[in-house]
Amino acid sequence: SLLTALLRQYFFVSISRACAESQASEHASRLNTMQSAQKNLDERIDEVTMQYRRLRQEAITTELLDVVSGFEAATATNHD
Repeated sequence: SLLTALLRQYFFVSISRACAESQASEHASRLNTMQSAQKNLDERIDEVTMQYRRLRQEAITTELLDVVSGFEAATATNHD
């Protein structure tokens, strides 16, 4: 009877441990996937930020060139 009770406890603990290890493995896999997704998002955010800054700088440069060209045209007209 004592041996039967010990065997039941042993099997219960073994099954419980296997379930806990399975859940831990699943959570570790999910964590790894989420970390990979976070890394990809961070990289994409950096790419989009750089693209935004480049386009913004191009727009500023174009506006400055327009202003300078207009100023040069206006001063050339006044000197003629």
